[in-house]
Amino acid sequence: MKNLRPRRPWSLVGLLVSSEILYLAMLRLDATNGVRPVITFLSLVGLLFAIYATACWIVRGMRENRRSTLFIIATGAVLFRLTLLPAGLPPDSNLRTLVADLRADIRGESVTYERFLLYDSDLWRYLWDGHVSGHGVNPYLYAPAAPALDRLADEGRRHLTEDGGVWADIRDNINYANTQTIYPPLAQGLFRLAHALAPGSVLAMKSLVVVLDLLGALFIALTLHALGRSPFLVILYAWNPLVIKVFAGSGHVDSLLVATFAATIYFLARGARRMGAISFALAVLSKLSPVLLLPFVARRIGWRHTALAGLVLLGGFIPFLGAGATLGEGFQTFAREWQFNAGPFALVSWLAGWVSDDPSAFARILNTLAILGITGWMAWRDDGRRETFAWYSTTVLGALIILSPTVMPWYVTWVIVPAIVADKRAWIYFSALVCLAFLVMVDGTEHAWVLGIEYCVFLAIFLRFEFRLARVPGRRRKILLNRIPGPLSAARDRTSVLV
Repeated sequence: MKNLRPRRPWSLVGLLVSSEILYLAMLRLDATNGVRPVITFLSLVGLLFAIYATACWIVRGMRENRRSTLFIIATGAVLFRLTLLPAGLPPDSNLRTLVADLRADIRGESVTYERFLLYDSDLWRYLWDGHVSGHGVNPYLYAPAAPALDRLADEGRRHLTEDGGVWADIRDNINYANTQTIYPPLAQGLFRLAHALAPGSVLAMKSLVVVLDLLGALFIALTLHALGRSPFLVILYAWNPLVIKVFAGSGHVDSLLVATFAATIYFLARGARRMGAISFALAVLSKLSPVLLLPFVARRIGWRHTALAGLVLLGGFIPFLGAGATLGEGFQTFAREWQFNAGPFALVSWLAGWVSDDPSAFARILNTLAILGITGWMAWRDDGRRETFAWYSTTVLGALIILSPTVMPWYVTWVIVPAIVADKRAWIYFSALVCLAFLVMVDGTEHAWVLGIEYCVFLAIFLRFEFRLARVPGRRRKILLNRIPGPLSAARDRTSVLV
């Protein structure tokens, strides 16, 4: 059958322009609760994913390496992110008002961004943690609402508002203000850097997040090239609407994990053990979730470099050890109590209600054992090759995300990075499906039918891709085995046995 994919890279330009128009429309969206605004938001996201899918389809069909293609991809990646940096400012602002609001934000004169930045409000805690650290207070000691921090909320009365100052407004915007911070040391370092650059500035914090986001995209492209695959496939990350929304639009600090983890995959693919050890330690210091990958990293870098990673980890926590028992209190609260968008967990919890008086606790224990079991099984089967690290990482992090009681949409960015390298496309589809979680913003209620659609469709897609080799002829199967950088590629020398 004739390949209908456009061969010229300039066919991407029209898709770039169309996406930019939709991101500009999203910038003007009044992101408030209710049926109409949420459905409008999800409709824009859906259209963006349709354009994104078309662009990825075109790029996959290109056989020639053209610099112009990479230039178009990079241009779109940067342009889309710059467009959403002001997301959260009053949507009815004209250009003059917009510039004035951004100037006031950078100067710390007032809080000009609304509380919800495209239906997310985590960034306010980032600003507060940076403010607390900037005044020499350990951010793990107190929850933002603690009376001991009242003096820091009064800081900034020189920029007086009716509510008492910039930091009082920021403090009021924090979600779960009675819970200690859950963000690890390297994330705290990023908050402190943003505070040093522009105290209380949403734009400054978002800009740092986007720089790290783009750095992660660069490492993905370098890894693809190092493994002999087309670097143009970085479009799977660079143009992904969920990635752009959660980082440029909402300013989530998970881009720090994306950058450090993408660097880890790259250095391991190149056989750079020392840099792999350091970048892995930094990834764990960004978010604790990659610690599950320690057995896979240790097997590839050796015990000496694993010890180096341990020293880097210890060095990251040393400045905060003064918090004592409260150092991990926020994370313990998160692990023990929080639940959101958890399809498999909700199902296990419902079933556990028949045998347990505390089904939530029962489900947390059972799912944790399942995650550890999958990790152990993968570690036992690990072939130790540097080319397969992304494959095992996708499986382990994917299990962690899917089976967790809290599945925030931005968590999916963790698994997108190795999934692109390992060519496990089901997770790219999940990055679109997980956006259904934002339907909770209609009335603050999670609906079982939403979880059913999200996870059942993903399961069907996952099974389709995982077992696709069983439905292709022998010659094509051999090509797939040679192309996919996972354990299957180790079978390329004995493909004749399979076919």
